[in-house]
Amino acid sequence: MIDSIMSKVKTGLIALTAIMATIMILGVTSAHAYSVEEIEMCNGYSETTLSPHGITSAYLTTNDEAGIWVKIENPPDDVTFKFYYEDDGVEKEFTGGYSKVDVILKEGASWGIAFTTMDIDGKTPSFNPGVWTAKIYIEGEVEAIEEFSIVDYSSLASSISSIVEDYADLQETLAEIVEENNQMVADYASLVGRYDELEESTVSEVQLMQLNNDYDDLQDDYDALEASQEGTRTMMYASIVVALAAVVVAVYFGLMKK
Repeated sequence: MIDSIMSKVKTGLIALTAIMATIMILGVTSAHAYSVEEIEMCNGYSETTLSPHGITSAYLTTNDEAGIWVKIENPPDDVTFKFYYEDDGVEKEFTGGYSKVDVILKEGASWGIAFTTMDIDGKTPSFNPGVWTAKIYIEGEVEAIEEFSIVDYSSLASSISSIVEDYADLQETLAEIVEENNQMVADYASLVGRYDELEESTVSEVQLMQLNNDYDDLQDDYDALEASQEGTRTMMYASIVVALAAVVVAVYFGLMKK
């Protein structure tokens, strides 16, 4: 009788242990069911939709800060951000960029966001332009990594100034080419007229041969000028495209505000 009772107790304890273990496993699984869905480097986010705005992948050394936005499904309570840069090939952490933030839940949804900023102007990032890395930690583990660039403002501004000067030089060169072309066209037209007049008049065979030679030489010069113009135009147009692209970059990075 006692043995039967003990057997039932043991069976009950084993069943209870199994149930508790199952509950614990399910609890742990549920607690770690989060997943990083999106990451964006940006300037901020909407407080209503929680979506990022001012998305970018590069900042100037003169920018006040860089922002990073992360969307997480089934998010934890908080997220930690750390920022890193390379110094002589060695990865170093920017301790001033360490940030632990609370997750902002999207009302009525199963996801939330974490957002933080890293100071740039006057801080370590402004003195270390190049590729930077943001790492997102959840419960001490790296869950996502995002790269972005910090661009040296003075170097970029100098490059744009140089492009503008080159563009001005190209405009002068183009004006000279146009003037030479107009003169060549005028000379060509004059020679054609003379040639037509001489063909209608009585000239010696030697004179006609000489005129033909002069005509052929001028034709060659004219063809060569046209060919060189095409090359010059190509170079000019390419430089114009580069110059315009530089201006777009300047506007994009906020240089026009300087």
